[in-house]
Amino acid sequence: MDFDLNMPPYTFVKTLSASDVGSQSRLMLQRSDAENHILSHLSEENNIAIQAGEGVMIRVCDRNSDTEHVLVLKRMVNTTGSYVLNGGWIREFVNRRGWKEGQKIGLFWNSNKNSLDIYMLHPPPADKKNPN
Repeated sequence: MDFDLNMPPYTFVKTLSASDVGSQSRLMLQRSDAENHILSHLSEENNIAIQAGEGVMIRVCDRNSDTEHVLVLKRMVNTTGSYVLNGGWIREFVNRRGWKEGQKIGLFWNSNKNSLDIYMLHPPPADKKNPN
């Protein structure tokens, strides 16, 4: 499948929150987005494990830098019931790329690579403390 780099494919958009780029070391995903656009592509075995609160390793591709990473997808069964990506999210995406709160990312399950592709859609907001 060929992709137009000027308009990357994505099936859902996430605006990074303070908790997504902060000390909680995870990307929080809305339940409907995770269930409709990620879990629907995983094996029954992986879905059962995730619903039980176990982490499942998935390949995540940063399409802007053309790098691949392995992160953990899990469901927060004892708290919100939401889904999170962790196990390197802060190190591999936030710190390495300098991602900030307010930035929009697009996410897409790439069936050809069996991976979750992530695109930076908009640059982070300007740093108000340092305009240079």
